[in-house]
Amino acid sequence: MPTPEEAETLRMSAGVPVLAITRRLISGEDVMEVCRDIVLPADRVILDYSIDL
Repeated sequence: MPTPEEAETLRMSAGVPVLAITRRLISGEDVMEVCRDIVLPADRVILDYSIDL
């Protein structure tokens, strides 16, 4: 569930959960980027992604 600050910033209705995403970009053994602050209202987004290996 969102913090009060997240709910206000995202203009969310009461009782709506959020998706909290951690994204890591890795090259070899090095972590190139970590972003921990991606918070999205779960009732307004669709996550659709693919990973080519």
